[in-house]
Amino acid sequence: MIGILLALQVNNWNENRKLDIRRQEYYSQLLDDLHSDSIFIQSTIKDFNKYLKDYQEYTDSYNNGLLTPVQVYEQLSELPLISQPLTFNTSTIESLQNSGDIGLIPSDIRNRLIDLRRLQDITIKRFEDTDGGKNDLTQNISHLIGSTTLPERLVNQPEISEFLRIDKNLKEMILLYEGIHKWKSISQREAIDNLENIVREIDTLVELINKELKK
Repeated sequence: MIGILLALQVNNWNENRKLDIRRQEYYSQLLDDLHSDSIFIQSTIKDFNKYLKDYQEYTDSYNNGLLTPVQVYEQLSELPLISQPLTFNTSTIESLQNSGDIGLIPSDIRNRLIDLRRLQDITIKRFEDTDGGKNDLTQNISHLIGSTTLPERLVNQPEISEFLRIDKNLKEMILLYEGIHKWKSISQREAIDNLENIVREIDTLVELINKELKK
């Protein structure tokens, strides 16, 4: 009887040890994911703020004297059109959820991981929705100028330039660029707020996980 009890205790100890090893591996993977996300977010926020600063300088230029249509177009065309896509490392939390191993994680960390995943999904969806307004207008620009580099290539091509007469589309191009960059500025301001919230959640999770690892 004693031998059976000892065998059961040893077996339970081995199972608990295996679970603890698996839990530690998940913690390590989660920390890697969170660290990568934090670096990506900080870089993205920096890029977004750089664009917003340049866009603000453009809008402020209207208060610095009279502008010609060509000057407005040149300033607008120098602002980048492409937005940095938002992606996050969710493989570990997905693995925890799909395998059922999420139960290995303490409830406070587990709930925060689920909330973080939800916030990431909302941030991506909202960013794609608002950025979509910009992308729709961007497609229309190509019908007016062909490509953003075409005007530069036409400088030494008077015959082609006269044939295409892109300058006749200047009014429509300015209005489209204005719409594009307004959408983009709204999208990126909102994204920055959401990304900063995600960083705060990441910092809290990292602190909680590290506490668990020290136990």
